Amino acid sequence: MIELHGWLSISATYKDEDLLSQSEIDKIMQTVKDIVSESEYEIKLQPTNGSYFINSLHCSNHRTKEVDVIIETYTRISKIATGSYGMIYLRDDEDRNHYNEFQVFVFRRGNCIQKDDTDFSPCIPSIEDAADAE
Repeated sequence: MIELHGWLSISATYKDEDLLSQSEIDKIMQTVKDIVSESEYEIKLQPTNGSYFINSLHCSNHRTKEVDVIIETYTRISKIATGSYGMIYLRDDEDRNHYNEFQVFVFRRGNCIQKDDTDFSPCIPSIEDAADAE
């Protein structure tokens, strides 16, 4: 089973935006919009209170290409709009290296860092019992 929860808050730069011209900010945001529109999967850029956000939820029986596309899309956007920040939590119980844990992808300052999860992992016994436990 695959369970992916992600969010990304979009910002052109982590530096003072006053150091960029409006045309530079517009170009960055247009590139972000282009990346989102090029996605073959449903990833939507949502405007809220003058800012843009992406929220993603994907659940399936097996890992599909969509999981990799979502992670790659978040990564591409965070490299272009370096002030963007967010996280993806991914659980793949068929991944031999991570079958009993969540993988955490942290996006900030133009980088994607994969970290160990300490809140929900190991999934057994942190959030569920083993099948033979009573």
